[in-house]
Amino acid sequence: MLGEAAYRSPVRSPVRKPRRFYSASPIRGKQELYCASPVRELRSLCKERGLKSSGGKYEIIERLVYDDEVLHHTDAADRAVEAATLKISSFRRNICIVASIIVAVIFNPFILDRIDHSGSMVTSSNLLGRASRLIKRKLSNVRPIIHVGKQQQHQHRGKVIGSRVTARDLAQAYHSIKKEYSNLALTKNAKWKVLSTHSDGSEVSILKHKTDASCPYVRMTSIMPAAVQEVWDFLSLDNWPKTMPKMDPFYEGLTVLGDYKHKGIEMRLARKTLKRIVAFGKRDFTFVSVSDHPRGDGAWVSGTVSVVTDQIPRKKGYTRAFQDSIAFYEPVTDDLGNPATKLTIVFRIDLNDSSDGGNGGFVPMWMYVKTVGSTGMLSVQNMKKQLILMTAEQQADATCELNWIDRLINSSKCEG
Repeated sequence: MLGEAAYRSPVRSPVRKPRRFYSASPIRGKQELYCASPVRELRSLCKERGLKSSGGKYEIIERLVYDDEVLHHTDAADRAVEAATLKISSFRRNICIVASIIVAVIFNPFILDRIDHSGSMVTSSNLLGRASRLIKRKLSNVRPIIHVGKQQQHQHRGKVIGSRVTARDLAQAYHSIKKEYSNLALTKNAKWKVLSTHSDGSEVSILKHKTDASCPYVRMTSIMPAAVQEVWDFLSLDNWPKTMPKMDPFYEGLTVLGDYKHKGIEMRLARKTLKRIVAFGKRDFTFVSVSDHPRGDGAWVSGTVSVVTDQIPRKKGYTRAFQDSIAFYEPVTDDLGNPATKLTIVFRIDLNDSSDGGNGGFVPMWMYVKTVGSTGMLSVQNMKKQLILMTAEQQADATCELNWIDRLINSSKCEG
């Protein structure tokens, strides 16, 4: 028995064929290529990969296919890691953008002035500069879009007038805005939402409307401690270089471009510029200031409307912004019987240039809505303080002038 067993041929293990890949993967294509290749080439390929080259053809193919499968999954894992890394990088970049916007809300121009003039805060200045450049590069081309049926078009702010500015065109632009306000913002059933109130009765409200949800109306109402004429003069363009910096910390300058008159309406074409708003660039407003006819109840009426004309192109280094407004000056008396004015200003402001040829200048509307209540109330209170100071100065000047005349007659000097 042992002898017979010794002379028997050795028992070979069954040949194991490589498993087949029925999916449309690159592994199956390589397996077919290996099966069609001679064993000599397959052994050489195993040596190049550092694999064991012994064994039958099917074993070598199985070895190569397994190695290909491992490499395939490794490449897929590398691609997944790379995609995740890019996603994290994009997330961090978005966090930087949001942080820059938060900086724009928190920091005010007074802090920026300190940064600009302080050598010890160079790092903070560079940080804000990088944030500003990042926002400008990523968001400057973003423009608000409205949907009209199945088409899309850019919203166009401002009233377009001819290349040659005329009093008639300016008056038509103002009346068009005035009609829009009458139909949307000045109706009795308008649903205003109060944003800020003050103990003196001042109020700032907002009105969103379906015709242009991206640019809501804002209303400021307050009793001013001065007569109508004084309040009117305070807000006149002639006094803006003195009064506007007290109300708007970003105010930079005003240039009057021309005076016009049409059917009793006096108009002044002007350009207003704003300083850099932290992370956002400077702004340029081209508008018409209108002195309208009094209202039926005797209230004085004024307004502004942005105009677009080739005669006044965009200013280099500034983003074109748009504004329009209607203001009412009602004569009233305060608790002591002194003359006062109930001032109501309704306005819209769009700090972004969404028209053709504009450079965007993206300022999130949510940020504007969140801050307009507090900034509007601050402007109202500052205006009240300035009116009180201006009235006190005028009274002091009048007293001194009276004393001067009296003392001149009496051959003496004014000591006030």
